[in-house]
Amino acid sequence: MVFDAVTFGLLLASAVRLSAPILLASLGELVCERGGVLNIGLEGLMLFGAFGAVLGLQWTGEPVLGVLCGVAAGAGAAIVLAVAVAVLRADSVVAGIGFNILALGGTSLGRELLLSPSFTAPSLRALASWRIPGLWEVPVVGRAFFGQSPLLYGGIVLAIVLWAVIRHSRPGLVLRAVGEGASAADAAGIPVTAVRFAAMVFCGLLAGIAGAYLTLVASGGVFTDNVTAGRGYLAVAVVIFGRWKPLWIVLASLLFGCADALQYQGQAIGLALPAPLLLMFPFLLALLAWIVMGRSDAAPGDLGVPFIRGAR
Repeated sequence: MVFDAVTFGLLLASAVRLSAPILLASLGELVCERGGVLNIGLEGLMLFGAFGAVLGLQWTGEPVLGVLCGVAAGAGAAIVLAVAVAVLRADSVVAGIGFNILALGGTSLGRELLLSPSFTAPSLRALASWRIPGLWEVPVVGRAFFGQSPLLYGGIVLAIVLWAVIRHSRPGLVLRAVGEGASAADAAGIPVTAVRFAAMVFCGLLAGIAGAYLTLVASGGVFTDNVTAGRGYLAVAVVIFGRWKPLWIVLASLLFGCADALQYQGQAIGLALPAPLLLMFPFLLALLAWIVMGRSDAAPGDLGVPFIRGAR
């Protein structure tokens, strides 16, 4: 195995870059799950965000407006899903899987009808790389950690903010109360349905940014069918791996980013494993996370339980 400073730096930079959309989406999923909603439709929300970002880029020619269009698409799609899950109390797993199938077909149709295959994207450097002066030149780790997209840095700052809000603020207390015991929260006068609805819309906003990252940063402004490639499901697993704690989720996202990076850097470092196994590795971690969830007492008490007033 070849594992010198250069190959390690390349692997680390790839891992950090690939962790960004997972981190952004998992922070939105964290808020949902803290509110008691298991949002399996995260994959579909990311797809709508990815499509909306490219559509906005083609319409306006401005990368920042493209990101905002992705955010709007993710939030709009989340409202539809929230009506089904939070208001109409549909099963979150069944509704989420159906929503993901709808998103896959809908965005593929939208690509054929609304996107121009001959569109030449403008420079996306402002979104792709933000070099922090003085730190970017540090050997090995400088390019990996201090020359990434501003969207990634925004996600890390958001993780810190969410940690403070969830642990030390009244809105965080309300969110945790709804997730731990919706009936008790309702008896205390907390609008459970409204809190869960808002949590899902917030998740849609972040999923939209994650989708925009995939198309505007990672793919150079090009939307392809199923561009998310299961990253929404990985984000759900990251929340479990991170024990429903924002700062641990940052580390778990980097772990999954490393697993994803092995698909591309495994041969470069001489890893003697079959390519299909490297492709499977992130999803093997996700499966492990789901197994851990079944044995964990850290999950919110009412996670995935529809709220019905008066029911016990």
